[in-house]
Amino acid sequence: MKGALSCLSFWGAFCFAFATCAFAQSAITGITTSTSSTAPTVSEGYTFQNVTTSVTTFTTASSTYAVTGLANAAYVRRNTTAGNSNQSSVWYVQGSNFLGVHSNDYASLLLGNDINHGSDNTFSNDVGAAGGNIERLDFVTSAGMTSNASMGFAVFDRGAVGVHDAFKIAVITGWDSVNNKPTSYGQLVSEPGGADYGTQNVVADFNYTLFRYSNGDNLTANTASTETGTQGVGGVVFSLAQLGITAGTTIYGYSLFGYDVTDGGNSANLLDWTGTSYYPTNTTGTTGSGGIDLLGLNGITFSAIPEPSTYMAFGTGLMIAAIAFRRWHRHRMMRNE
Repeated sequence: MKGALSCLSFWGAFCFAFATCAFAQSAITGITTSTSSTAPTVSEGYTFQNVTTSVTTFTTASSTYAVTGLANAAYVRRNTTAGNSNQSSVWYVQGSNFLGVHSNDYASLLLGNDINHGSDNTFSNDVGAAGGNIERLDFVTSAGMTSNASMGFAVFDRGAVGVHDAFKIAVITGWDSVNNKPTSYGQLVSEPGGADYGTQNVVADFNYTLFRYSNGDNLTANTASTETGTQGVGGVVFSLAQLGITAGTTIYGYSLFGYDVTDGGNSANLLDWTGTSYYPTNTTGTTGSGGIDLLGLNGITFSAIPEPSTYMAFGTGLMIAAIAFRRWHRHRMMRNE
């Protein structure tokens, strides 16, 4: 029996090592995409080509990750009592017309998998055309999902290399499906931006146009659409371990926050986005605290794809286990003769 126990001990150790292999917060170094399109349409007096460009995989310096899930809802949490403007700023890739799909509301703009549009100065409370009152974004899988060591969440920012914006992130660990609100969070994790996004953008510079709106999440009647710019896209990925979540935990997605949001050492303080002690209402976009320019790539669950060396180790483990079992079985048969 000793041989069998040795075999099982080896196999158990191997499986444990494989199952607990997790990736750390990393810069995204490349992406692969797929493209689909429908006939062009006209929205707000502009032609949109209705091209959707979706991320299928991305790489870091050491690993490759694939899309394995998508949240079913997004919620835009605005502090409408703070006196800040009830505005939204969004962007679309500019081609011969506009490349992507027009979104009629802010939540649908950000939820999904499309690199051709996004939000601008997302959490900025600045006075003027670029200011708004968004304090938090929730991307939710309302039925819940069981976390595992290979899962992670990625955040992409439109910007120049080396100056990508800061933000904070927390996993939703409890969900009220009646009132559609989180009831608990994991730890609040900071992303300071800048060099964390790496030394290259995963999408090269492209031309974009900003659209401004003054009716909250309603994106059907812009107040301005003349400002243009040229930037690329960078990204970072967080493992669930780095976000303080152990394998086997039921989670419901994640929330994004401005970089100046705090929880005072208790994640329960993140639940009320109108609590000005933890959600400042003077968040500025000019210094990076509220300036992140998200893509329409949110609510996606990514999972690490085992490298060929992992498969080789897996196969080697099976082979060793089989050899050990055969030796134990032969020894047992000889003893019984």
